[in-house]
Amino acid sequence: MESRRSRTWSLVTPAHWIVWTVVLFIVTIALGLLAKALPALRLEGLDAAVNRVNSPLLDNAALLLDRLDSPVIVAVILLIVFVVLLLAVGWRRALGACVTAGAGWLTTLVVKTVVAQPRPSTGGLTHLLHISPATLSYPSGHVVFATALVAALVMVCRGPRSRTIVLIVGAVFVLAVGWSRLYVGVHYGTDVVGGVLNGVAGALLIAGLWNLATRGRSERTANE
Repeated sequence: MESRRSRTWSLVTPAHWIVWTVVLFIVTIALGLLAKALPALRLEGLDAAVNRVNSPLLDNAALLLDRLDSPVIVAVILLIVFVVLLLAVGWRRALGACVTAGAGWLTTLVVKTVVAQPRPSTGGLTHLLHISPATLSYPSGHVVFATALVAALVMVCRGPRSRTIVLIVGAVFVLAVGWSRLYVGVHYGTDVVGGVLNGVAGALLIAGLWNLATRGRSERTANE
């Protein structure tokens, strides 16, 4: 029989999640607009510095991570996450985590449109990987997805040990994705920082709305 714990719909969010969401989105957009107006804040040249330390192995790693925001790849990742979480925490929270990660990632489209920061030039790179980005620069959509995914996984953790493990492994993953975006030279340093902020904000927003939308179902299953 399915345990009561596995039948809950709710994700773990801060008590004042809406406040944190608004603050984080304001900070994210403000950082982007400031970096657009003041080039010194963009950490220009950081991508070229990272790009100078290159090798075939690093090329392959960066190009692999470059596929991370493809809709097909995102769908495959979320499907895998759902199957793993289905076995660990039940289908309800597994679905909530996938919705949080996927929809949280899509919030970057709003921030990109508001800030409208063009991509940096790849002319200063010493090791060009021939990537032709077609979207706006701020924030990094790859980093937004990686961060939103990690945040969603943290939200299904009920114990401090599992939460700590997810945070540590997730931080390494987010840092690797951020490094890859600088390595291929398609983002400023502030795009990576903004990606982390946007990812957390988007995940909090969607998770909070998920909990509100499923509150009645959670109460009914708790009483069964």
